[in-house]
Amino acid sequence: MELKPRLILRAVRLSVGTAEGEVGRTVVFEQGLNVLRAGNTSGKSTTVQAIIYALGLEGMLSPKREVPLPHSMTDRVTVGGIDQIVVASSVSLEIENASGDIITATRQVKTAGLDSTVISVEFGPAVTDPGNFPTSDFFVRRSGAAQREKGFHFFLSNFLEWKLPQVTYMDGSEKPLYSECLFPFFYVEQKHGWSGLPPRIPTYLGIREVGKRSFEHVLGLDVFQRILMRQRLKSNIAEMEVAWRSVLSELQTIARTAGVTLRGEPRRISDSLDENFPIFTASLAGEWLPIELAIDQLRQAFVERAAQPVRKAEEQSSELEDELQRTEESVRSTLVALSLLMEERGVLADQERQLGLRLDALDEDLQRHKDSALLVRLGAKHVKSLAVDHVCPTCHQDVNDGFDISANVMTADENITFIERQRSTFSAAREDAVRALRSIQVREKSLRVTLAGLRRQVRQARDTLIGPSSAPSLADIAERAALQDQLDRLLENGKSLEIQRNELQSLALRHKEQTELLAGVAKSDLSDSDGEKLDMVERHLRRQLRRYGFDSLRPEDVEINRETYRPGHEGYELGFDLSASDMIRVIWSYLFSVLRVGEEQGGNHLGLLIFDEPKQQETAQESYRQLLHEAAEQGQRGSQIIIATSEERGSLIAMLAGTQYNLVDIPEGEKILAPIQT
Repeated sequence: MELKPRLILRAVRLSVGTAEGEVGRTVVFEQGLNVLRAGNTSGKSTTVQAIIYALGLEGMLSPKREVPLPHSMTDRVTVGGIDQIVVASSVSLEIENASGDIITATRQVKTAGLDSTVISVEFGPAVTDPGNFPTSDFFVRRSGAAQREKGFHFFLSNFLEWKLPQVTYMDGSEKPLYSECLFPFFYVEQKHGWSGLPPRIPTYLGIREVGKRSFEHVLGLDVFQRILMRQRLKSNIAEMEVAWRSVLSELQTIARTAGVTLRGEPRRISDSLDENFPIFTASLAGEWLPIELAIDQLRQAFVERAAQPVRKAEEQSSELEDELQRTEESVRSTLVALSLLMEERGVLADQERQLGLRLDALDEDLQRHKDSALLVRLGAKHVKSLAVDHVCPTCHQDVNDGFDISANVMTADENITFIERQRSTFSAAREDAVRALRSIQVREKSLRVTLAGLRRQVRQARDTLIGPSSAPSLADIAERAALQDQLDRLLENGKSLEIQRNELQSLALRHKEQTELLAGVAKSDLSDSDGEKLDMVERHLRRQLRRYGFDSLRPEDVEINRETYRPGHEGYELGFDLSASDMIRVIWSYLFSVLRVGEEQGGNHLGLLIFDEPKQQETAQESYRQLLHEAAEQGQRGSQIIIATSEERGSLIAMLAGTQYNLVDIPEGEKILAPIQT
């Protein structure tokens, strides 16, 4: 049988070294209910905070890197009414897991030469039964502490057999659900923990919906895995779309450089599912042909030319004169075509720019109408119509020339729909203009390459005609070299383009698979088992509210919201409509309910609950007595509850009557940090 993860606190030791000697204390805990009683400012909160500090979990309280312990551990400690300077200080925590293995974690608070991010682990009960135990050092509060072998939280989760799942972060990456996000369900600190629900789960770590993910993991809800799968699929799909756009951009760059145009250029990733698109076309003798056909024709022309011997200049003179005339004519016609193409490019560039300006205007107009619609929905009575200024809401021109705008103008919502349709049309037109511009740029480059080749032929023909008649024809040699060069370039670029096209198709196929998987993930996330667990949390919550005397609402009307997993009423979370004392009762009830269900129904609750001064806001004595009894009963079921309180001893003993508990009582006037007798 697989054991549940379990964290059992056995003892905590606070040590402070001064020039006058050592002060500190060791507090021993037992299974079940533990009550640490001490007067105000005596150090009981320091003791429970030391537990969190020893575990490297102060990140649950604040993103600050400061030591969350008072000056008595870091600066000066008062002993016998005399302030003494703290020379060195540390905390040690002895813990046990579900298998009965015991370790002791020691972390320095103030020690020269040793950073406080180092935690030394002794593999044995070094606090309650000191000995010569094997020791290993780990780091905490640094990158990798939950992921790398020498990270303390990585070690701790393995020791507790507490598998921390991967969750999605705001940047789309996946990392562990850090322990700091889970411990608010196990520990409520005095200063801010009782200010309201939900538990103060840190959001600065950048985890998406961190409160929900933490609750789901603590109770082991099935929805957790479904949501992780959906987030993972969405992240994969987004990454593939980014990669696809990058590959498409690279393909377009290669095509422009090679003077190749793209027919059937994909607009979206699904367009790349067809392995035959886009079609690559190259210019050959003024005609645009599919690149494969152009390569075949060039190869054939080169083979035919190579099979013939290089002619002498005198053998080609008459032919060269005719060729020179035709080539010069081709130069002139190519220049005309290039000039027309440049003119067309200018027109298209201006059109693209105008479309961009039109889209900007539509965006501005759309936002104005959305703002107006929002004000109307909020009940505003003085929303100015965009037509009262005699300005056309479509083209923004004045209409003070005798034409009147109809009194039956469209509503803001109708205008929003109309403008969004306009925007879609203009956006598509702009995309078409951009694609046409890219095609013209390729054609222009091809014409320039062709023009350069024609001019080179003219020069070679002239050089051949004025050169020695018995010399090899320079034009013939150059023509063969030009054929070879054009063939080589098309072959090389054709391979590169084919690689990019294959990569586009591969990404499109994987994108389709991931999209189909995402569509197959049920939208309703909660399983029957999840529903049963939430029902149980709700029942225990209501039972405890009745027990503690909650009266801001009928306890039967308080529910666990199935979306947020927080206590609510009629779809709204419980909040400022409650009295302060009733909010405290809700916090007690909620955390004990999660603990109870986690213990009985399986999940990842550690079976531990620590309350620092839970009697807040003048909570009634009877309510507090019932809380102590609830804690003792839960302790009898196998959980460990630690309550730190300043309640007067006699009153506390009376309230605990009839329960099983371990009382750690610090006498009145005595401090937790007291001289240690040697």
